[in-house]
Amino acid sequence: MNRKNAFGRVLLIVSLIATLCLSIDIIYGYLTKERSWNEQMRTSLVGVLEDSMEKRGKEDVYIVSHSYSRRDFKDDSPKIVTMDVGEGPKEYIVPAYKHYNNIAENPTERLFDSVILEEQPLAADSLNMLWDRLLVKNGISGTGNIRVSVTDLSENISMTYAKDTRYLPLSDSLFSYYIGYRCEVEVTAFASPFSYWRSMTLWDWMEIFFLLLSVVFFFWIWTVYNRRSVEVRRSNATELAGTENEIPVVVLKETLSCIYQLGDDVLFDSTNRLLRRGNQVKNLLPQASALLLGLLEADGYCMLMSDIYLLLWPDGSGRPERVHTVAGRLRSSLAEMSPQISLVSGNSKYQLKIAHSIEENTAPDVDLQN
Repeated sequence: MNRKNAFGRVLLIVSLIATLCLSIDIIYGYLTKERSWNEQMRTSLVGVLEDSMEKRGKEDVYIVSHSYSRRDFKDDSPKIVTMDVGEGPKEYIVPAYKHYNNIAENPTERLFDSVILEEQPLAADSLNMLWDRLLVKNGISGTGNIRVSVTDLSENISMTYAKDTRYLPLSDSLFSYYIGYRCEVEVTAFASPFSYWRSMTLWDWMEIFFLLLSVVFFFWIWTVYNRRSVEVRRSNATELAGTENEIPVVVLKETLSCIYQLGDDVLFDSTNRLLRRGNQVKNLLPQASALLLGLLEADGYCMLMSDIYLLLWPDGSGRPERVHTVAGRLRSSLAEMSPQISLVSGNSKYQLKIAHSIEENTAPDVDLQN
């Protein structure tokens, strides 16, 4: 039975480890796919914007600039740009998030973008069509909508959508990029949320299947293991009860006193209220001696509290606390003589227990007196 329990415990641990490993791998795969999906959505939009600007003639413009890279020196402070549109220089404040999300790296390139878009503005529907094609080419499933917002020199904003706004995803993820010297053109992409089920491969389905299988196997092993553990505990309890019921009490009868042998080497003289083990002698108080004698003569060496009341206090003055006091004294005396003799309580009763076999003999010549 012990070997079976050990084997069940090993199976339980193995199934738990397998369940945890599969769960971690599935979660990691989901996060990796979601991160890759978002990155491809963004890079695809940037690629569409760059291609659109090149088709408008930007590839024919030779740009020389020594400005720093925005990715190396990021800060949250807004940027100020100055433009002269015929009415004198005018400053425009560009928020940091727009400045760092402009598709062009340097001011000169951004200035050319402004000039090009003034003559050939971006069309939201054309950008959306190119974006959808690139997503399909890259194996990304999902629908999206593009919005183009243009801020003129008077800070007025005009917006156009590629599709009807009613068809925007209900739980949309969006990201924006900016074009121009003032970051005056904002292209915002609304994309449907990442769907793990659509991106699942055969291996992903196999992992989920094995995860479910390992969970079922774990709970089955857990149930079997618990059932066997309960059976083992019950069996051990039965064996222990059978052993404890065989209290080793040897009754040695003689003319002057009744002597009981408790276990192999402890003697109890009920007449003189003595416990003896070899040369060690212990005097018992009258009530403790009477309780020990009552337990030895009771069935199964067990007495109810009500019976102890009648035995020790026939006048009806017995109380639980008085019984506990007498039992405590007897328990202490027995423990001094032998650790194998104990007095246990529970369910409103007391029982004497000795861990050996029972025999009964007659020995007329036993003297407990010193």
